Amino acid sequence: MKMKNFIHKEDNPFSQQVRNQQGITLVEVLVSMVVLTAGIFGLIRAADSVIFYQNNSRLVTEATLKTTNKIEEVKRFSANEPTGGVFGFDYLVTDYLTDEGLTKDDDYTYSKTETDGDFSIKWQLQVYPSGGDATFDDPTSIRMLEVLVTTDWTDSRGQSRNIEMASVLHRRQFIE
Repeated sequence: MKMKNFIHKEDNPFSQQVRNQQGITLVEVLVSMVVLTAGIFGLIRAADSVIFYQNNSRLVTEATLKTTNKIEEVKRFSANEPTGGVFGFDYLVTDYLTDEGLTKDDDYTYSKTETDGDFSIKWQLQVYPSGGDATFDDPTSIRMLEVLVTTDWTDSRGQSRNIEMASVLHRRQFIE
């Protein structure tokens, strides 16, 4: 019987595997922790990028809307009505400039900068085409104006961004 027990202990393949498995288990746990940690950091970076680009998209959309709204506001005042209303192109090139508090940059340009939340909106009214005889000193000579609106902001990573749009307005003539 002694022989049988001796052979049983030495030749048993399961006891040999159990002895070898004890050291490998610790290494396997460490390797799996490293792999899991690398995966989690990758997911965190991906989530951070998604959040940044969603926020950036929201800011671009908001800035575009503010820019477009400012151009549409100016367009609304430029429409001449044949009924003789108080607004129109003549109002736009005269009283509108002072009513809205625009600053005269030169004989051809008026501008104003406003702050709206995180956005800085600069808008200009310029005689179009530039370099001609028409000036704001003689508003009746102005046939076209360019409305140029630039909206600036800083994104969450500290980079300066902007949206710029322009529209040309023409003095309309109505036949009575």
